[in-house]
Amino acid sequence: MPLWSMDEWQFLEREVVTDSKGVQWTVALMDVLGQVGDPDMPSKLLELQYSAGRYFTLIYSATGALQRERGYSTLPEATNAYADMLVGVIDGSLNPSQPVFRQDLED
Repeated sequence: MPLWSMDEWQFLEREVVTDSKGVQWTVALMDVLGQVGDPDMPSKLLELQYSAGRYFTLIYSATGALQRERGYSTLPEATNAYADMLVGVIDGSLNPSQPVFRQDLED
């Protein structure tokens, strides 16, 4: 049994959708500074730290396996990407079963 669930995070938007093969996926948009324990008004230093990826779009399975994630510096950009992901999963143009992760993570 997992110690935590993806569903326990706080999301700006989140929807469970079914792909063209009948598999359910959760597509979500989150603000990493909006999680439990973060201040309501993040400091300017913290905002700068996350400016290259404060908002994230995610796709994960019912088991909580993260399939896709991508960071965005602005909420409008992330919101548009979230809407595109929803449509892509539903119409089959985006295949969540092929994981795609951030490429800009440092080792």
